[in-house]
Amino acid sequence: MSLDTLRYAPAPGHFDEVTGVDGAAREVWRGVARALGPLDPATLLERQRQADRLLDAEGTGHLVHDLSVAVGRHSAEAVAARSESHPWRLDPIPYLIERAEFDWLAAAAVQRMRVLEAVLADCYGPRSLVATGLLPGRVLHGLTSHRPAAGGPGAVHRWLTTYALDVARDRHGAWHVVADSTDAPTGLGYSLLNRGVLTRLLPDGLRAAGAAPIHETADELRRALAAAAPSDRRSPRTVLLTPGPASDTYVEQSYLATRLGVHLVEGADVVMRQGRMWLRSIDGLEPVDVVHRRLDDARLDPLEPGHVGGGVGVPGVVWGARAGGVVLANAYGSALAEEAAIGDVLADAAIALHGEALRLAQLPLGAAMATSPVFDRSGAALHPRPVVVRLQVIRRGDDHVVMAGGAGRVLAAGDDAARPSAQIAKDVWVVGGLPSRPVRVVAPPQVNFGSSVPTRVADSMYWLGRAAERAEVATRALRVVAQQLEQDPTLVTVEEGAWALGARALLRAAQAVPAAPDDGTPVGEWLSTEVGAAARAAGAQLVALVQEAASVREYLSATTGRVLGRLARAQTELQQAAPSPDDLDAVLADLAALSGLATESTVRGPAWRFLDLGRRIERALAVLGATEAALGPATGPMALQSLAEATLAAHESLVAYRRMYRSDVDLDAVLDLLLHDDTNPRSVAFQIDRLREHALGLGWPDGGRHVEDAAIALLSRVDDGVGGGRRVSLDGLVISVRGPLLALADAVVRRWFADPVNPTVVRGQ
Repeated sequence: MSLDTLRYAPAPGHFDEVTGVDGAAREVWRGVARALGPLDPATLLERQRQADRLLDAEGTGHLVHDLSVAVGRHSAEAVAARSESHPWRLDPIPYLIERAEFDWLAAAAVQRMRVLEAVLADCYGPRSLVATGLLPGRVLHGLTSHRPAAGGPGAVHRWLTTYALDVARDRHGAWHVVADSTDAPTGLGYSLLNRGVLTRLLPDGLRAAGAAPIHETADELRRALAAAAPSDRRSPRTVLLTPGPASDTYVEQSYLATRLGVHLVEGADVVMRQGRMWLRSIDGLEPVDVVHRRLDDARLDPLEPGHVGGGVGVPGVVWGARAGGVVLANAYGSALAEEAAIGDVLADAAIALHGEALRLAQLPLGAAMATSPVFDRSGAALHPRPVVVRLQVIRRGDDHVVMAGGAGRVLAAGDDAARPSAQIAKDVWVVGGLPSRPVRVVAPPQVNFGSSVPTRVADSMYWLGRAAERAEVATRALRVVAQQLEQDPTLVTVEEGAWALGARALLRAAQAVPAAPDDGTPVGEWLSTEVGAAARAAGAQLVALVQEAASVREYLSATTGRVLGRLARAQTELQQAAPSPDDLDAVLADLAALSGLATESTVRGPAWRFLDLGRRIERALAVLGATEAALGPATGPMALQSLAEATLAAHESLVAYRRMYRSDVDLDAVLDLLLHDDTNPRSVAFQIDRLREHALGLGWPDGGRHVEDAAIALLSRVDDGVGGGRRVSLDGLVISVRGPLLALADAVVRRWFADPVNPTVVRGQ
């Protein structure tokens, strides 16, 4: 469809990305429109849906984020938004910048970065701007972002390694500065993520339009961070410091850490010792050379004046950076360059410090802005909206690399350009002409960090495994009991309520809560209550699962994000209403997908071992609890048949049992399949075999001894005695096996997550 039939009507006399100022279609847009293919409402709506789906796969459905704070992190609205997730929408129409125009913008951005770095060096050094009166001393020292501890001779080698600049066109099409971001700039990860989505949606369109690639920018950032390390570090190690999963831009941080191949660490993951930063890993303390920080100045170091982050931050990191033990990128104190007072004098400072005028002027407050077509899916139409573009600049040595594209933010009606409120992003395409290739450098020596796992990551992976298994057991038990009741409502009356008591015991065992005494309440009432409690328990386990997964997103496959997004939505339904069988089946399918991804798409390193270790411990305990609760009491054959089938189905073994025995349920055969059959991946014996492998793989003989104790106890067989002997023997077996498994679970926490660790040096340092 051509532009003439789009029914797109920007305001006359205002510059629009499609029509310019005079209303005639710009040539650059005609070419790209052809490359984009059909632009009819139905096609755009389908592309929007696909973009939503792909973003969801990257974690936007379960990780907390709020794009509106990417520019204004400190607004009251931003602080309030950090408690919940606001998935953004990626517009299916890109934002276009012609190559010649972008080259001018890039040069202006580099100039501005150099001037800002010179201003920072002066404000924390000789203070010539203060001496000449250009920046009054009372103004400088009155700024809350001024950090006196950041200055001093030789304290900072480089103030800015990364820099983000927000720009926008005015109504005439001229570019202006909206805001500078120097403290902990965001946007690079969002740009890469948005481009990855549109690349999958419009692979031919990108090529046909000649859009400049941006994927190499991440490689440039990794090299720049390595180049910023102290000169005596032969193979410098970088980490990305995050405030944690509750951060408003955690999606980007997690994505960028994965793309850079570096650890995403929180304050508790690192410690300062002898002037250096050390990563708390499962094998000891490992040295860190460069911190790419996404924790702003005000929350970086609790020991520094003006710290407002509570327990967030790394005590002593500013002192360590001043001593040269670790490099902060960007340097502590760089938030000063974002102050409006600095922006007011920046043009004069550029002349005073650099002898040149700034190319870009500030966008006047309340100025009318140019527009760009934005797809409105509610009305399936394109509407003109102002857009702010965030450019990214990376400095390596004396070289500067500007990402040939960026992230565009759509403004809602009445928005301040510096604080977009609309959750709509645009991928920015630089088109026309060939991009200049980045300067290549010799990479530092390769070091294999595959075995390096932060203690917090191992902890989260372990509890992720346990939460995933608990969620599956609770959901499956709930589904099985509900299904049996659907098929035969008279089960509640079988043998004077024996089935109902066993079903309640099975549901409670799946929740790991004690059995309830019979208080005389009618079966129909308490069984309904038990089903509701089981649904809420399953939802609570899904919450725990998603929370643990959110903190280790970079260790999970890309597809896992889509599954986690669905589970995050499912937990709300489980906790708020009685779930339908279809809802439970969907949850079980997603949990099975998560298990498969963990098995087939996660590298079998130490992190995976802790994930599987948690899953195997929890599965073994769940099987023991279910057999003890539902099959332990002596019951008649009618109730036993249904309860045994429910127990088998709750642990994915009913089909295997029917295939193997092809007869009515026999208790001995059921127990053998669930407890002793090491070919059944749901049996206790199978879990013990896997636990033995993990203890050996982790080089953990103490854990291995607990596993062997459980294996020896499992060798006992249930005695089919008389007079209730079966119950006593089964209880005794469960207790004797459960004890070593619980001891193993306690030992995991004591050994890996609670004991102090000793410093070690990674090979290659």
